[in-house]
Amino acid sequence: MLEADQALLPMADYSTHQMLRALSDWTVWGYAIIFWAAATGGATQAIFGPTLIAAMGYTSTRAQVLSAVPSACGFASQLLSMVLPRLYRRFSVWIMLFSAAACAFYVVIATVEDSHVRFAFLCLSNFALSPNMPLVSLWMSNNVLGVTKKGVASACTVMLGGIAGLIGSHIYRDQDAPQYRFGHIFVCACNAVIFVVALALNLYFRYENRRRDREDESLDASTLTPEQIDDLCDSRPDHRYTW
Repeated sequence: MLEADQALLPMADYSTHQMLRALSDWTVWGYAIIFWAAATGGATQAIFGPTLIAAMGYTSTRAQVLSAVPSACGFASQLLSMVLPRLYRRFSVWIMLFSAAACAFYVVIATVEDSHVRFAFLCLSNFALSPNMPLVSLWMSNNVLGVTKKGVASACTVMLGGIAGLIGSHIYRDQDAPQYRFGHIFVCACNAVIFVVALALNLYFRYENRRRDREDESLDASTLTPEQIDDLCDSRPDHRYTW
């Protein structure tokens, strides 16, 4: 399917039909919401990392240096996100695992007083936060067919990702120092949203694949032009979703 999309790309014209299909497809918004929630957590770490570490009792200079450690953990897990789908090609499962772990880690950060424990779990939380953005982007790219629909789906995802930076810059408030429980609970809630949406997509794609298997429909490509096939998008009867 991906190869067919790439082959159509040079000759594809903009399709209003595909744009409307993308905007009315709840799964497209599901990917975008996952990306938004993951990006919100990532933005808070990038913006407030040194502030959160300084609030644990470290000096400002040492907090700046130590903020590189959670970032390194996030970098390592993003590299890992390129390997995991090759080992087990179930994007929703990996996304749910990482989001559940991030929820648990943020609960610890919000409730524990010991600064060393909080710093350790801040590193773990960044490790759990970082893979979901590349994972959901790759998941969407695998499942959304149609050149225009794929482009609109990507635009929706990037748009919500931009909003994440705006929201993320306001959730760690001065009045919540030094524990910043409001911000930690907010990011925890974002990861709970990721888990629920990924689970909903998982169940829907599995149901839809079974339905198409039962109906055993085939696509007679000989009666359709490449543009007509492209306009079917991921409703093609021979397409199976990756869940």
